Amino acid sequence: MKKLALLLAALSVASVSYAKEVMPEAAPVVEEAPVVEQEVVEVKAAPVLRVTSVGQELVVENKSNANDRGYEDVGDAIHLKNKVGLALGDSWTFDLMARKTWSASIDDNEVLATGEKTGSGMKSKAHRIELAATRHFENFSLGLRWRGEKNQDAIFLPVSYNYGMVSGWFDPAYYFVNGDDANAEDYFYLEAEPVVLSYGPVQLAYYFEGYKWTGEGDGNVPIDTKSDYAHQARLRGTVYSNDAFSVGLEYRYQFAQDVEMVNGNKNVENNRHIGVLSGAYNVTENLTLAGYYQYEFNKYEQHEGTAMDDDYYGEFGLGWTYNF
Repeated sequence: MKKLALLLAALSVASVSYAKEVMPEAAPVVEEAPVVEQEVVEVKAAPVLRVTSVGQELVVENKSNANDRGYEDVGDAIHLKNKVGLALGDSWTFDLMARKTWSASIDDNEVLATGEKTGSGMKSKAHRIELAATRHFENFSLGLRWRGEKNQDAIFLPVSYNYGMVSGWFDPAYYFVNGDDANAEDYFYLEAEPVVLSYGPVQLAYYFEGYKWTGEGDGNVPIDTKSDYAHQARLRGTVYSNDAFSVGLEYRYQFAQDVEMVNGNKNVENNRHIGVLSGAYNVTENLTLAGYYQYEFNKYEQHEGTAMDDDYYGEFGLGWTYNF
């Protein structure tokens, strides 16, 4: 019996040892760290100044020689404009313009109203440089433009708005006159279409142009003019268009002009009729050719000014623009 008891005890110890070797140890419990969500911040790229367009335009002005004005017979002014457009982001645009002006005649005995004999050929007449910056908002824009010329400089504050069928623009300026005439006076200037009504391809607009000189003497140009305000009604629209070509027509009627002299008298009033024919052709997706012809029939009303015969003014322009 004693041997049997010892045998059973040995078997018990062996089975416990085997169980310890075979049974795996329990894995330790690891507590997971809480997940913290981090906000993703979008980094926007800084706006880059880029060129949006380049172009040139040739404009020829031809004025009537009626009333002994002494204008050149081919072109009193021939302008060559060079233009560059830029943008910064989606809200800012910039425009640069440089213009050179000549006069042209084929008359060897050409004599100006001043009595100067110029003869035939092309002669340098003037130059102009403009720099403009515009801030665009959802329905309107505000800008600043500087214009430099030989005898005067100007600062413009252009404003425009657009609410669908109703839009408009204003271009007020102050001119700093620095010509050879020591008596030359500075002046205020405003050009605007305060209200433009649009319906489809047709627009009806009211136009205003005004000058107000700061001086009271003969330094005002024209001499002894105190102010000059003109009012026009304008009707324009696209008469034909397809994917590559468009033609537009515009009629302008200057129904009132108030020219006040320094002495209080009313100078000659011009109730002119103006017609404009314009066209544009898309040579490629980026390149556009555009041109226009403008004809003005000037009809004068004397008031207290010097009587003037009715005359005309013609203007032709042709140019190209490449958009990037």
